[in-house]
Amino acid sequence: MREGNTCKMVPENAALEEKRAMRRHVVLGLVSVLAVTAIAERASAQVVWRGDFETGDTSQFSFRLNEMVEGRRYITVQSETVVEGTRAARIELHDDAVWPNGLKRVELSHEPQAARTAEGAETYFAWSFYFPETLSSDPAQTIGYWESGSSFRQMMAFDLAGTTLTFTTRQPSNVEQWRGEGAITPGEWHRIAMHVRWSKDAAIGRVSVWLDGEPVVTDAPARTLNDDNPHFVQIGLLRGAISFSDVPVIVIDDVVEGNSLDDVRPGDLPGEMPDAGVMPSDAGTEVDAGRTDASEPDASTSDADAGRMSREDEIVGGSCAVGRNARGDALGLAAVAAWLLMFARRRAR
Repeated sequence: MREGNTCKMVPENAALEEKRAMRRHVVLGLVSVLAVTAIAERASAQVVWRGDFETGDTSQFSFRLNEMVEGRRYITVQSETVVEGTRAARIELHDDAVWPNGLKRVELSHEPQAARTAEGAETYFAWSFYFPETLSSDPAQTIGYWESGSSFRQMMAFDLAGTTLTFTTRQPSNVEQWRGEGAITPGEWHRIAMHVRWSKDAAIGRVSVWLDGEPVVTDAPARTLNDDNPHFVQIGLLRGAISFSDVPVIVIDDVVEGNSLDDVRPGDLPGEMPDAGVMPSDAGTEVDAGRTDASEPDASTSDADAGRMSREDEIVGGSCAVGRNARGDALGLAAVAAWLLMFARRRAR
């Protein structure tokens, strides 16, 4: 070798070790990227809000309408009839459950964050319900609806007469989008899921509905936003300003708001398999809403909630729960990453 020449022969085993080290770094980098991506994707599919009554009360909801009337509780959290977890809400409607505008109602209300019902936003929402007995056909009742805040215009509603359930969009005019004759069976759990694209333009607004996992309304065009006020949903029992002697009862459970259909688990009922790819336990207030005749405009919408209590009086608290299996999912991803790391090390030897 000439003087000053700094070239040296690299031992074969040193070159091999360098190649192994490079391969190890590449594999470890790939594992890290995959793990972070999987966790991020899972986090984006979590339930936005949940009302499951596992708190033992109704504090997960924004408002309670006629929860108690003259010392008698018309919304109770009980454990005898549930669809998931250990608790559900039992709602009963009596003739004396009168709202200041004359409507007879006992309801739970959830108001999503304002941006989630703004122009162009999309909302997924679902709840499960159970009727111990068949409800009256005359009078009928509204069991759920979306409405604009402050202006109190109902935008879409589910009305129940006996075992017949109908879904109607209210704006720009009343359109019965679906009628399910005999769709509701007493003594069985049912689940309604919705996907709403919010818009003041009827050509842009869309709504889809699933009952017990089956699509019954698909991308129906409608004006889903009345104005720029936040919109809210109310579920329970509501009748018009009429007198009645029966006491209808509904049990409500597993109420969720999400970012996707999987989040709200449209077909997740007792005895039903959850949707593919969704883990069983985690997928994740009014025009005058008392009327049930979808064929006629509502003349009393301007003062639908004139007697509504203030937010300071009614809001108790909300639930910003993420999916109940989030921790388990993270641990599972960590286990997969550890296994891949061990595999990479073995291959590098």
